[in-house]
Amino acid sequence: MSDVSTAADGPGAADVSRRPVFRWLVRLVAVSAVVALPWAAYLAESLPPSVSARHWPLAWAGLDVALAAGLAATAWLAIRRDRIVAFPAVSTATLLIADAWFDVCTAPAGSPMLWALADAGVEVGEALGCLLLAVAIWRAGPQPSYA
Repeated sequence: MSDVSTAADGPGAADVSRRPVFRWLVRLVAVSAVVALPWAAYLAESLPPSVSARHWPLAWAGLDVALAAGLAATAWLAIRRDRIVAFPAVSTATLLIADAWFDVCTAPAGSPMLWALADAGVEVGEALGCLLLAVAIWRAGPQPSYA
């Protein structure tokens, strides 16, 4: 962690990184990253190849509603040129990539797999669009207030 604060870091950025809570949170996240890999390997070996989910339609519909809300929030904040767009843009991009991954991984062979792959291409493109919007608005800087 650097003790040097730049203008982009904002006021007090260096002070935050010196706090014990900050250091413990960084350690927690780092340890979680290390633990996640063997956990993923364990799951890959131990989970059954297929399952029946009681609320399968609700799970997928809920994810799509979350995606729609994230896309709407990203678009609305981008129209306003609000730099806070970074939060819904990154979250929505992450959900889009996860949705594409699960669509492809759960699709049966044949035509459904082709549709899942096509949809994954669209979702990855949408995710990239969200991220590009956030970067463009962030780089443009704050807009003047007309209040």
